[in-house]
Amino acid sequence: MKPSSLLIHPTLPERKVRHGFNWAALAFSTLWAFSEGLVPQAGRLFAIDIAGKLLCTFDTPLAWSLALLVALAKALYCGRRGNDWIVQRLTARGYRLG
Repeated sequence: MKPSSLLIHPTLPERKVRHGFNWAALAFSTLWAFSEGLVPQAGRLFAIDIAGKLLCTFDTPLAWSLALLVALAKALYCGRRGNDWIVQRLTARGYRLG
């Protein structure tokens, strides 16, 4: 079982955030970020999605390969950084480690 951090707020419910890789962020990166309230990150991820879609408009194997590489890199980056983003957002809202 992976270790996790308990974040406590005086008035809001407590949250438990696991350490390590976030599989939900890997699978659903942009939608996951919006659902977690990570609006700045979700906006950037959406812009990366649009860039990948624009690459697909060039009907060449190189453009499609680059679009796939961009999508894969985005997903891996989100999976690796997802839990850190959640902790940063919660501490900015007044949560503290409990």
